[in-house]
Formats: sequence, C-alpha cells, structure tokens
Amino acid sequence: MKKSSHQAFGLFLALIALSAVIALGLYGGSYYLTALELRPFRHDYAIMKPSGVYSHGLGIVGSLMIVVGVTTYMTRKRLRSLSGLGQLSGWLTFHIFLCLLGPILIVYHSTFKAGGIAAITLWTMVSIVSSGLLGRYLYAQIPRNLEGLALSDREIDEEIRSLSEELKATPAGQGIIGIMDGGFGAFHKPESLGETIRAFRLLSKVSREIHRRIDVALERSHLDQATESRLRASAWARESLVRKSLIVSQAGRLFHYWHVIHLPFSIIMFLTLAAHVTVVLLLGYTWIF
Repeated sequence: MKKSSHQAFGLFLALIALSAVIALGLYGGSYYLTALELRPFRHDYAIMKPSGVYSHGLGIVGSLMIVVGVTTYMTRKRLRSLSGLGQLSGWLTFHIFLCLLGPILIVYHSTFKAGGIAAITLWTMVSIVSSGLLGRYLYAQIPRNLEGLALSDREIDEEIRSLSEELKATPAGQGIIGIMDGGFGAFHKPESLGETIRAFRLLSKVSREIHRRIDVALERSHLDQATESRLRASAWARESLVRKSLIVSQAGRLFHYWHVIHLPFSIIMFLTLAAHVTVVLLLGYTWIF
C-alpha cells in the first residue's frame, strides 16, 4: 500500500468512526442527558437501557470489533505465512480503527454509567485506548518502510542520502537542505526520559518552523508546479527522517516499555469482558436470540 493510499484508507476509516460517533450521539443524546433517576419514566427506556435491544446491540458490536481488531492484527503480525496478505501498516490502521470505535460503542452501551465487573471492564478499556493513542504516537516516531518494519540506522542514512541527492539537483533544493540542517544542527540527541519528552516538544516546534521557511523558499523560487511539488515531497520526506533519526533510539526504547505495560492491561480487559459476558448470559440477557 503506497503512502498516499494508506493515508486515504486511514482518512476513510476516521470519517466512518466520526460519523458513527455523531450519529449515535444524535440518536440517543436526549436519553444520555436525562438524569439517571428519571430515565425509567422515558418512553424509550426499554430499548435504551444497557440491557435494552438497542444499547445491548451496541455492546455486542463494540465487543466484537475489539476482538476482531486485536486478533486480526496480532495474527497478521506474527504469522509469516500471512505476510502477503496486505501490508502491516494497513492492518495496524484497521486495528486502531476497530479498537477505538469498539470501546466508544461500549461506552454508549453502558449509557455512561456502569458498576461492578462492567465498570472494571469499562475503565480498563478507557485506559487501554488512552495508552493506545500514546503508543501510536511513539510508533510514528520510528522510521519505517511501507511494510511497517522499523528501518535500521544504515537504511535511514541511505534514505536521507538519496533524498539529499534529489534536492541537490536544483539550487532551490540546495537551499532547502541548508534550511533543514540549520534548523536541526544545534539539536543534541536526548539520553534521559525527561530530555526525550522535551525533545519531542522542541522537535515539533523546530519542524513547524522548517516547514514554514521551506514554503517561503519555494514560493520565492518561482518554480513550475511539477518541480515545486516534487521538491516539496522530497523535502518533507527528508525532514521527517532527519527529525526522527535524532530521537529514534529513545523512541524505540519508550515504545518497548509502552508495549510491556499495554499488554497486561489488554489481558485484564479481555478477562473482565469475558466475565461480564458470562454474568450477562447467566442472568438471561441474550439480546434478540
């Protein structure tokens, strides 16, 4: 999957998720805003309560989305025999989509209230989603190929060198390299956790300034549209690689620690979810079946 196709796929899934969240909020908004003690007197209480046909269905769909999201991604990631079944980066995007929208459906299923095992499952799920967003950020800070595999230091250097050669072919490109190297030149690679956190913030600020200066430089160069687009694409790719190369070792270490923490929480969530489903079935809540 090419980068542009991958971005379009991610945007498509994001639009689906956003549309679903808005639609669910509009449909049940008045119920969710009603005080808990007044909800039983509403005409739609029978279907909107957690055990009602509507909210119960949201819980089932949300739970299935999480299970499918986790199992498909982990299976694709660990089984080499499935390496030809789409690129790992696309599967990760699909995993994030399912494991973000699924918990949201479960929150709607709970009608924003929960107790007992359901509460443990819900808050564990919220913790995992929050953790997942952090993990996705750290994942994005590590240079990767289209398959989603981390690039080695040698591969990063070779890619930067290749992009530099493309830019050096024109005077405007040479100026762009000077802007980048000047912006990142005074940056020192972080060693501690505190330095790494500050580095993320500083590099984000430096990156925005570099992008602004490159845009100005390209506008002043009065290049034809095709050449300008090509130089801008190469410049963005080189800037991203140089920026990430400065923190890749620390980002990789943090991502490893994040994974160590994220996995146990995921196991706890699945155990409590299984317990919740078991209790619900024992109590006779079988939805429409």
